[in-house]
Formats: sequence, structure tokens, C-alpha cells
Amino acid sequence: MYSYKIFNSVNEECKNIWKKVETNSYSNFFQSIDFIQEIINKDKSDVKIVFIFDKNEIIAIFPLEIKKYFVFNVLQWIGVNYADYCNPILANNIKELNKDTFLKTWNTILKDLGKIDLIFLNKQLTYIQDVKNPFISFFKTSLFSKIYLIELKNKFEDYKEEIKKKDKKHHYEVHRTILKLEKLKNLYNYKFLVKNSFENNINFKEIIKTKKNTLNKKNKLNSFFIDIFENLIEQNKIKFLSMEIKVNEQVISKCFSFIYKKIFYYYIPTIYSKDFNNYKPGKALIIEIIKWCILNNIKKFDFGLGEENYKKHFSNKVIYMHRYLKFITFKGVILYLIIKIVLSFKKL
Repeated sequence: MYSYKIFNSVNEECKNIWKKVETNSYSNFFQSIDFIQEIINKDKSDVKIVFIFDKNEIIAIFPLEIKKYFVFNVLQWIGVNYADYCNPILANNIKELNKDTFLKTWNTILKDLGKIDLIFLNKQLTYIQDVKNPFISFFKTSLFSKIYLIELKNKFEDYKEEIKKKDKKHHYEVHRTILKLEKLKNLYNYKFLVKNSFENNINFKEIIKTKKNTLNKKNKLNSFFIDIFENLIEQNKIKFLSMEIKVNEQVISKCFSFIYKKIFYYYIPTIYSKDFNNYKPGKALIIEIIKWCILNNIKKFDFGLGEENYKKHFSNKVIYMHRYLKFITFKGVILYLIIKIVLSFKKL
């Protein structure tokens, strides 16, 4: 069995170990210590951060919490309601965990975590970068969503060639966008601008305001979430990017994004002007960003949560997200059945 240690708060010892592991780990932004710390500071819950060791060497971190929903105690990932993805953090000195050892360790951990009625580990990627997620490999899970990525090439021409081979419809959409972009550049005073939060004063609230109606419909952001990102910007804990296309000094499309471990997160895209809709300004911006990422040695372009068609057209890789749901107590059975019924209606 692996050894483990459970932290009920992010104290200095926990933070120092986490930072050390995070630097050399398979992880994403939503499991970074900076993001998790902001969640914990604002969303009060029973934190259960589990460090896993193999022969005194840390190999994984499980950022968990026990959340009270009415009378039910649910074990879930920290920040699951605000993050696009939720996963364990895996040290990059391992390629795969031993199944029997992992399951034995996990069952022992559950006994030490306290009273739990239900386990609901949602929004989990099948692979954490290139390593299998043990919570997907070793448990029976159900499909939650697809994530579209672009694995970036050394040259934009190579990316175009790959899309061309992928699918005729996808190639047509990308090729048409490139042609419209070139036409836009030839006919108007055109600019593609990139600003970052380290060097420029990016008004995050203003960007959110332009997206308000869409975000409310999708329930993706609220004041809680905005506060988290504003704090990260103010503390310079992550570089946020504002990328925009201007035509005749008028912003026609804009995207608020960030970079973490050579991965570009395409986060809040916005169309500012309908005057140029014929030129597909949102898609034109994606083409410009792809070129910018290649020039700046970014390895992946992550479209984030959501299965919109345009993401499918531009992507060259699909990753699947799963959920793990299991009742522990009789009381948990009730919540388990309720969740199952709700999820079945969502599929209709």
C-alpha cells in the first residue's frame, strides 16, 4: 500500500510540498496551488488534501473536499463548480500507478476522511497530459463531456496540412476562415493585438460585462468566480492575455485567455461588433491566436469546457471527461438515485 498524509487546510507545509510537486507534475491550471488556494479562501468547506507517497517520495496529490448539500456529505474535487477540469496531480516521475496498490490505498483513505455519504468526482480528464488518470482507469465511470485541443506544430502550414487530412468539412471551415481573414486585412486598417496582465492594466470586469448574457445562460462565471480571477491578476500569480482584432480602430473580436505550462487556455471569447460578421471575426481571431502560439513555442491550445462545432473544426485532438459516482451510506443511495435521474434527463 502507498503511504499518505491528509491535510485539512493549506498550511505552510502543505503549500511548500504542493508547489514543489506542481513544478514537476502532470497537472493543469485548475489544480494549481494558486487557483485552489483562492477557492478554499472563498468557498468554505471541509478540505481534505491527500498527499500520496511511494517509498517516502511523493507521487500524487488529491485535492478533495467534503461538501454539505442539505443533509448529504459529498466527497468531491475542490473547486469542481468553478473549474473546467478536476483531476489528481501526478508527479512526472511516474508513468502509471499500480492498480491493486492504488485501490487498497484509496479504500483506506476513505475510512480516514470522515463521514461521507456519496463520492462524486466530476469533470475528470481521461489523461492528465499524457498519463492515464487513475480515477478513470481503475473505477467504473460515465462520460461527462468532450474537450477539444490543438496539438500545435512547429509551423502554421503543418497545422493546415493536418486539418486538411482530418476531415473535408473541417478543412473547408478552417480554409474559409483563413481566406476571409486575408480579405479583411486587404480591405481595412487591420490590427491583431496582444496584451498581458504583467505589463498592461487589463480590465477583467469590462470583459466579463460584454459576456454577461452568455455567461449567465451557461452559468460559467459569477461574482465568486470573477473575484478569484481578479485576485490572481492582482497578485501576478498567472499571466492573463487579452487578444483582439481591430478593424479601422474598432474592436471586432476579443478573447481573454491565460497560459499555464505551455498550454494556451482559450477562455472567454467575445464578438464586439456585428458589422463584420460576414468575415467571421471570432474564427479569424482563433487563426491569429494559433499563429501567435506557434511563434511563442506554446505546445497546446485548449478550447476548454463545451462542445461547440467551431472547436471541433479547428481541433486536431479530442480528450474525454468522465465522472465517478458511488454511494457509501444508505442516505447516499437517495442522493445517488436523484443525481442519476437528473443526469438521464440531461441526455434527452
